[in-house]
Amino acid sequence: MATYVLRRLIQALPILIGISVVSFAIIHLAPGEPTDRFRSGRVSKETIDNLIRLYGLDKPLPQQFVSWFTAFWQFLWRPDAWGYSFVDGRPVVEKIFEKIPTTLQLMGSSLLVTIVIAVPIGVLAAVKQYSWADKLITSLATIAYALPSFVLGLLLLYVFALKLNLFPSFGRYTLGKEGDPANLLWHLALPVASLALQQIAGWSRYMRASMLEVLQQDYVRTARAKGLSGSKVVFKHAMRNALIPVITLLGLTLPSLLGGAAITETIFSWPGLGLMAVQSVTTNDFPVVLAILMIGGVLVLIGNLLADVLYGLVDPRIKY
Repeated sequence: MATYVLRRLIQALPILIGISVVSFAIIHLAPGEPTDRFRSGRVSKETIDNLIRLYGLDKPLPQQFVSWFTAFWQFLWRPDAWGYSFVDGRPVVEKIFEKIPTTLQLMGSSLLVTIVIAVPIGVLAAVKQYSWADKLITSLATIAYALPSFVLGLLLLYVFALKLNLFPSFGRYTLGKEGDPANLLWHLALPVASLALQQIAGWSRYMRASMLEVLQQDYVRTARAKGLSGSKVVFKHAMRNALIPVITLLGLTLPSLLGGAAITETIFSWPGLGLMAVQSVTTNDFPVVLAILMIGGVLVLIGNLLADVLYGLVDPRIKY
């Protein structure tokens, strides 16, 4: 297993380089310049030119890319490895690491809720195929999956925060209750629901399809013929094998959660990485946007590697 993981990490290097090249190109093809916010009648041209030289924007793009890419991976010992924010001059490493725990709270909670809810209802829909429970789960999953994430978030905000006043409409803590776990969970409820509902819809449908396929296998019929109880057949024999293709979703869920967090955090003013990404895009804060794009790319690779490793843990027939 260790050899396989090492080999996959080596194979990931050219992919990382490709991700970095594309991210860097997209950022520099975007309209506007980082210094546009300083251009006014009160700021002289010499000051603007000095800022351009200070941030290295006067160098050729290939040279800028090489300098940025080589420095990027030194973030563990260089606080300036990801550059400095064009907005407040703070090191990007410092700004992002301040926000990561907040975003991990949201993403981790959403992923946990997705797994805990989606897998059982997917199994239920498969075992009770064509029943009222299956039809209800399928209908609700289709509606949730069809709703855009920003519409779902705004709908939850309007109904449960503004109209019913059951949950707070913004922020991470109520003023004066910073650090209170109960208050944190209260504020997490709507953002987690907004982020998890679409994931639950997709995961449950995928789990249903996988479970239906497994239930038709010969070994499941044999287990039933031996007189095993329905619960043992479903949970001990069928469910474990049905989870194997579902694990693939884990590799896709990590980056999609980060992308969804940008919308969700903006709607609910959750002070995490997603909200900072949106604010950085609007202010042309290139170093921050580049760092977040690279984090997303790394999450894709980590998710795929994690899914492959979990294959071997779930299915003992798979050897590395």
